[in-house]
Amino acid sequence: MAINRQQARSEHTAATTHEQFSETIYGVVCAGCRNYILIDKTNCAPTCREHESCRQAYA
Repeated sequence: MAINRQQARSEHTAATTHEQFSETIYGVVCAGCRNYILIDKTNCAPTCREHESCRQAYA
């Protein structure tokens, strides 16, 4: 079952104590990790490296 953005932020904060996030059209980025914690608006496969957002999200 997919989780929503609020759940992703809550779970990540509980696991890492990071509390600052950025919202993008592709999902939620943790300011502390500097990585996507939730990807919810891309149709690209995890193997996609064509788009900069995919390279960052799936790094």
